[in-house]
Amino acid sequence: MWEHRPEQQLIAWNLLREQCKHEENLDTVINCIHAWWQKCPTKLRYLHWTLPEDWPGPWDLIADDLYCEIAKCLGISYTILMLTRSDINDLCIQETDESSYIVSVNHGKYVLNWDVSRVLNISSIGNLNIINSMDSAMFSNKIR
Repeated sequence: MWEHRPEQQLIAWNLLREQCKHEENLDTVINCIHAWWQKCPTKLRYLHWTLPEDWPGPWDLIADDLYCEIAKCLGISYTILMLTRSDINDLCIQETDESSYIVSVNHGKYVLNWDVSRVLNISSIGNLNIINSMDSAMFSNKIR
């Protein structure tokens, strides 16, 4: 998927969202989104934590095809937000003291992008220290 042209990536991303939209089980949805985004190629730097106003909207993010850790978290977040599910009541991107970035859903019930192979729960992560947190309200306005 990730080695294709942006048009094909947008189609694949739409298929992911459609698949997740019709899935009733939130655990399945979250795990599917996490697995899909873990396959994207990552770059060292693309977006900056302190400049969310410069972050691209969802379609530009896919079309730009540049994914640092923040961009990957943003893509995960956009995907979840665009599902407009009533069982998701909290979503934020967080920076750890190790300069890693994670997505927390439902107050840490689901932690995405910390472990490449699986979604975790905040209580199952031993020494995770969050130093900054950005609620999805800070970037959800970019979805139009």
